[in-house]
Amino acid sequence: MCYADTTENPDGTATAHCYCGWSNTYPDHDTADAAAATHIRDAEAAEAEFAATH
Repeated sequence: MCYADTTENPDGTATAHCYCGWSNTYPDHDTADAAAATHIRDAEAAEAEFAATH
């Protein structure tokens, strides 16, 4: 399971990051927050698919 979060940067951008190593910088907090949520949903879907087939 992934847990993504965001960090505000001094230049006004925001970074979305996860303990799994995924990380991207976005122009603002809202965009980074949406990317973090998408990352979590995608990871959960992949884990569910794997569990269903193994």
